[in-house]
Order: sequence, then C-alpha cells, then structure tokens
Amino acid sequence: MTSSGTPPTAGDDGVPDGLEARVGVLERQFAALFSAYRTRLRQQATDVDPALQPSGFRTLQELVDRGPVGAGELAESLGFDKSVLSRQLRQLESLGLVSRGQDPADRRAVVISPTDDAVARMERIRTGARDEFRTNLAEWPTRDLDELARLLANLRPR
Repeated sequence: MTSSGTPPTAGDDGVPDGLEARVGVLERQFAALFSAYRTRLRQQATDVDPALQPSGFRTLQELVDRGPVGAGELAESLGFDKSVLSRQLRQLESLGLVSRGQDPADRRAVVISPTDDAVARMERIRTGARDEFRTNLAEWPTRDLDELARLLANLRPR
C-alpha cells in the first residue's frame, strides 16, 4: 500500500512504480551508515591503543564478549582466515591485551583470553558509545524507536 492507502501500481517490468528509486535511497543510507560504522571502529581501535587496527579491535571485542576461547573457534566466529587471526593475536599479545594459555580440557590446545586491562579498556569504550547512542536517540518519539526496531528485524536474512 502507498501512504494514501492505495496499492502501488506496477510498471511494464512488474516492479512497483518508484521501488527502484526508494531502494536506491535505502542503499545510499545503509552505505553512509556502514561508512560511519567503519570510521567509529577505527576510532575505537585507536582509543584502545594507537597501534591497534580495526580488525584487531573486532578480535578483542569478540574475546571480551565470549571469554577464553580456542583460536579455531574464534576465527570461525569472526569470519577470519586463521593466518589473519594469528597476526591479530600476535599484535594484541604484544600490546598486553590478550594472553595464551593451555586449555584445561585438552592440554594440547591453546586458549586465548583477554587481559583484565583489555576488559577495562573495552568497558570504557562501550560505556561511552552506549551513552552517545542513547543521547542521539533520546529525543526520538517512542513509536519511532519501536518502528525502527521492528523494521530492522525485518531485514534479517530468512
């Protein structure tokens, strides 16, 4: 239905009139949102340590969220190749943000853990980001927040 309550009309190609333009606008909005996300990720990585790359920040974020984990499982959850993850872990270890230890269940396996310092740094960054997000949304009407949440849920792959 259109905003006037009438069904959208279809063009010669069977696509509702204006759909291509509307999808184009949405694609540009998502591209801008993802660009802002990448910029924010770079800034957050720098806030943890000026030498940290965004992929290292994502690795650290996953470790803080999950807790101690094996490298294979970590690589899979991040969608990283093991060699990429290995480089990230070496850097994080050199910065004192992760440690490696034996898996108590399998002494041949290695478990990677965030250090207490890494957890504290990540919590400071997350608190600041959460506060900024809430401030940005504080003036939105409740119905708009609910509608945004509903519409975003509809975007999940089926």
